[in-house]
Amino acid sequence: MNGNQRLDRRVQRTRPLLQGALFDLVIERSYECITIADITERANLGRTTFYLHYRDKQDLLQESIKALLYDLQIDVEPDTQETCTYSMVSIRIFQHVARRHQLYQAMLKEAGPTRTIEDVMRTYFTDLCQRFLQEGWLNLEGPPSISSEIIAVHAAGSLLGLLSWWLNQEATFSAEDMGMIYCQLMAKEI
Repeated sequence: MNGNQRLDRRVQRTRPLLQGALFDLVIERSYECITIADITERANLGRTTFYLHYRDKQDLLQESIKALLYDLQIDVEPDTQETCTYSMVSIRIFQHVARRHQLYQAMLKEAGPTRTIEDVMRTYFTDLCQRFLQEGWLNLEGPPSISSEIIAVHAAGSLLGLLSWWLNQEATFSAEDMGMIYCQLMAKEI
């Protein structure tokens, strides 16, 4: 085994530890109140180790959000052999968020981490909705009078708003219910 393989394994172990520590702390308190010392203590790593992997707390946050959204993508998007309707994908989004309810609730609350996660999620959901339109998952009757980009931006904004609202409710609706509600709302608007 050469040095690069050993380093890669350490990186593969260390980054998730730091990301998990950040997410655990975000659930407990405001992002702005979290220090690098808090993160390294929670991850049981040294401060030097932190700086070997990330420039600062914001860099860790952005990379952690990317990792979280990668997990969302794995949970939500169909593989190449799978036929999946828009409503099925919508339900999967809410199911994924439900599994990490506390984290998404903390990250999407109004005073969340400098709104970074909302911006990254909005971009991801907009791209996803555009693919839905291009691949025919969203059934539009006749040619749309509004560009697919505008429809995708609207659908992503609606999804984020509904997710934020749902996370702050007292578990009134299941993830499956919310996925279907979102699809029904979108079908009426498009």
